[in-house]
Amino acid sequence: MYLSFLSYNLLMKDSKKVLIVANGEANSRKFLKSLAAESDFVIGVDGGAGVLFSYGIKTNVAIGDFDSIDKKVLEKVKKSVKVLQYPREKDYSDTELAVHYAINRGFEDFTLTGMGGKRTDHLLFNLSVLYSLLKKGKKARICEENEDIYITNGMLSVKVNKGDTVSIYPFTIRAKVEKTVGLKYPLYNKVITKSKTLTLSNVALLDRISVKVLKGTVLLIVEKRVPSS
Repeated sequence: MYLSFLSYNLLMKDSKKVLIVANGEANSRKFLKSLAAESDFVIGVDGGAGVLFSYGIKTNVAIGDFDSIDKKVLEKVKKSVKVLQYPREKDYSDTELAVHYAINRGFEDFTLTGMGGKRTDHLLFNLSVLYSLLKKGKKARICEENEDIYITNGMLSVKVNKGDTVSIYPFTIRAKVEKTVGLKYPLYNKVITKSKTLTLSNVALLDRISVKVLKGTVLLIVEKRVPSS
């Protein structure tokens, strides 16, 4: 499926938004509250439900096997939040279960947070979850206090801060980028591959940047010069 995003942030306003909070990246209360305020529905994934509870952030449902949350905290969560508990031995990660739940409820716009920071394997598979959402025609990003990760196989425009470090990583073996806008080192009709580091650590010159992909799929990784808080 070929997706064309005129502007990620503009289109976000027109979609049912869900925030999925896992237990990876250590994000601040202020940051998570700001993400929750922009969302229509909040899902706590395993230990992420404990984080939301400790921050006093309203959560609509908690999902997972809950092997990464203190039992006493889980009991408190169960008193205030709908909990869907799954066995530890299963075919889906807790994050994927949360995504399936949100898709079934009709959400179109996905923000995932707490997706990295502790285990590289979790981050890699969470990037695969982003890809699955893209293939289903959903808008999706991973949003952390210090970094945002977007995925596209079409036209993507996002708001950034001037000076942010921007990397374009080919999620597929090869990807062809027609052009980029707003970056210090622009790309024009460039094929990028997993075996090259050409598109590592570019710099944002504008407060909005864009990339247009003709073939394949890329990750747009924005390291924030001024972390969100």
